[in-house]
Amino acid sequence: MLWSVIGVACGCSLDAGSRGPFGPEDPETAVQKVKLPGKAPSPHILQFTGEDIAGHHKPKMVGAALDAAVKRSTNASAVLTASEVAALRKAAESDSRVRPFLGSRWAFIDADRVPPEGKLSFGCCRHTTNLTRLVYYSYSQNVAVDVHMKDTNVLSVSRLEGYQPPEGQQDVQRGIELAKADPRLAGKVEQLEGHGLLMQPDRGFFRNDPGYAHRTIWITFSQGQDGDPKYWAVVDLTEDKVLEAGEEPPRS
Repeated sequence: MLWSVIGVACGCSLDAGSRGPFGPEDPETAVQKVKLPGKAPSPHILQFTGEDIAGHHKPKMVGAALDAAVKRSTNASAVLTASEVAALRKAAESDSRVRPFLGSRWAFIDADRVPPEGKLSFGCCRHTTNLTRLVYYSYSQNVAVDVHMKDTNVLSVSRLEGYQPPEGQQDVQRGIELAKADPRLAGKVEQLEGHGLLMQPDRGFFRNDPGYAHRTIWITFSQGQDGDPKYWAVVDLTEDKVLEAGEEPPRS
């Protein structure tokens, strides 16, 4: 018993001498000192265009474009040609299993090749498969439709609940047609070029914004491709009607 007490006492005294208040004291790590630069680097400043009025400021997209040397080239063999897409669409849209999913009003969105595993790939093997995926949007049923095919044979068709695919050419065309016919824009936009961008109206606390949870597209009209918008419209493609329309305020 006496030897145990002496051993504990000695152990405690030796341990206490080797510890700091927060644990064992390790030797200091040698850090090489580096001389500070003579001039501090200038911070990156986000600049804005001075052309827009209040509420329309846009940041200058400096450095947004990738250098040509680092751009990824497109694998031409992996891209479906226009004739291939047309053949796939004809087969899908005439299939008795697909038609009920599309309903009476719908738009074709996109088509793409799919490897056998079902994973999208950008490699050299993507063009070796004859599996494809077509995406539609059914306006009459307000839902995206997914069609998987092998060659021109439909393998499966399903609804993509809650998914809003990017706007397709038919979305934009229909939005422009409805906007041009709206009394608020009729006779004002015939000589202008129309553009479209998918939008998602907000869900409000007491009341949702018009077009919420519908296929809604923002349409603008301008002089040419790069001109400032002159007129605008919010088009609900699900309801096939214009929700709002008007003239853009002049920009100095």
